[in-house]
Amino acid sequence: MENLNYSLPVISAGYTKTQLKIAADTVVNDIIENGNALPAAEALSAMESFVKEVKGNKQYIDFVRDEIAKHGKSANTGSGTKIELAEVGTKYDFSKCEDPKLVDLQSMIEALNADLESRKDFLKTVPLSGLLVTDENTGETYKVYPPSKTSTSSYKVTIAK
Repeated sequence: MENLNYSLPVISAGYTKTQLKIAADTVVNDIIENGNALPAAEALSAMESFVKEVKGNKQYIDFVRDEIAKHGKSANTGSGTKIELAEVGTKYDFSKCEDPKLVDLQSMIEALNADLESRKDFLKTVPLSGLLVTDENTGETYKVYPPSKTSTSSYKVTIAK
C-alpha cells in the first residue's frame, strides 16, 4: 500500500555535493523500499517549484547580493561554499543598430530556418521503406528515409493551482 503522506528530508546549509548525493541516494532507496513513489514525486516537484520561486524572487536576489557585497565580490560559508556576485543572462538588443548587413543576414537565416523546418516536416512523413526524390535543380534522383525517432521515458507532475 502506498504511503500518501511523504515528507522530504530537511536539507540545510553546509552540505557538500558528496553529502547531497548520499542523501539523494538514501531517499531514492527509501522510496523504492517503502513504495511511496507517487507522493515522493509530488513532494519533489513541489520543492522544485518552491526553490524556483524563491531563487527567482527579485527581493531575495537583491538581498543576497547586498549580503555578498558586504564581503566584497564573494563570500565563503563556514562549510566552504562560495557565493559570489555574478552577471547572468546578458542580452543584447540589435534592433537599433541600423546595420543593413545584419538585417540581410537575419533575413537569410530566417528563410533558411523556415526551409529547414519544412524539410524536416516532410522527412517525418516519409515511409520507413523510403521515398524516391528528384532534385529540381540537378535532376538527380535519390532515395530518402524518415528520421530515426527516440524518446526518453519519464514522468510529468502537474501541481494543482
